[in-house]
Amino acid sequence: MALWHAEHTLDTSAEPAEVWRRLLEVGTWPEWDSGVTWAELDGPFVSGARGRMKLLGEGARTFRLAGVVDNSTFTALVSLFLAEIRHIHGQEPSDLGTRMTHRVEIQGPLSWFYGLTRGRKLREGLAPGLRSLARIASR
Repeated sequence: MALWHAEHTLDTSAEPAEVWRRLLEVGTWPEWDSGVTWAELDGPFVSGARGRMKLLGEGARTFRLAGVVDNSTFTALVSLFLAEIRHIHGQEPSDLGTRMTHRVEIQGPLSWFYGLTRGRKLREGLAPGLRSLARIASR
């Protein structure tokens, strides 16, 4: 169970396949997530794959993909000292096109600390990130 979390959902007219394609292109994450300076994945987009990303104002971090279900969901796991950040990206078809939900969870003994020091920035990035992803996927 997450000790800290934030979530945002957005419906877009973009087709689910196009939204998913954008999520699979890890190197383009900075185009829709302003908190990511660069990102790369070592190998195919499957559970267990590892990659690296640099967050704005921070050093590069390693992440691992988990729970990858094609055209539906995946989680990017980032390990911190005594905690783990889970970036959960989900989507499903909707009457408009696609319903996208992004959730961030922080788990572990120091989740309270990371929630205090990073939570606001993580929470504030969810809605703008989804709006940018929707705009890009709708082109």
